[in-house]
Amino acid sequence: MYSYRKRFFYPIHVEGPDPFLAKQLIEHYGGKDGELTQVVQYLNHQVNIDNRYIRELLGLISAEELAHLETLSAMIIKLGGEVHHLVNSSGQAWSLVNVYQYSEPEKILRANVALEKRARLQYEEHANLTQDPGVKRLLGFLARREGIHQKLLYRCHKVMMEGGNSEHYMGIIYDYKMSLQVLD
Repeated sequence: MYSYRKRFFYPIHVEGPDPFLAKQLIEHYGGKDGELTQVVQYLNHQVNIDNRYIRELLGLISAEELAHLETLSAMIIKLGGEVHHLVNSSGQAWSLVNVYQYSEPEKILRANVALEKRARLQYEEHANLTQDPGVKRLLGFLARREGIHQKLLYRCHKVMMEGGNSEHYMGIIYDYKMSLQVLD
């Protein structure tokens, strides 16, 4: 069994190799809706938005997505896969065309809500491909985190469209930070 000594965002328990699943999970690593796309998109959007609360939330989520990328890479390796290249499950190289490069706040939030939804659905789909309880648990956790991001970004969009104030945005950031307190 592969031993990895770093401490991760979430414990990684794999019963044994599963090269087929490892190849499928590469989609989350270097695929169109994967963690790398999320990180780059949020960083790009973060510098293109005036609202400091939305910028902060995008920065927080981006940092978490980096942790997901690291955790996912370790799980792929434990499953018998490789992460030497930034590619999707078909071997196609990651590309900047995966990133929606908007500067309008409404488009930024809508694009990010949609990206989180696609990532969540893909994690749920991949969790159904395995019977390994540790892998299933980790993929379920990642799907839940993407769902939380999706809901928080949607709330930001709603607050923005309704002309909400700083208290509304601070509440969303507070809820994000509180969501990190529970690991199940």
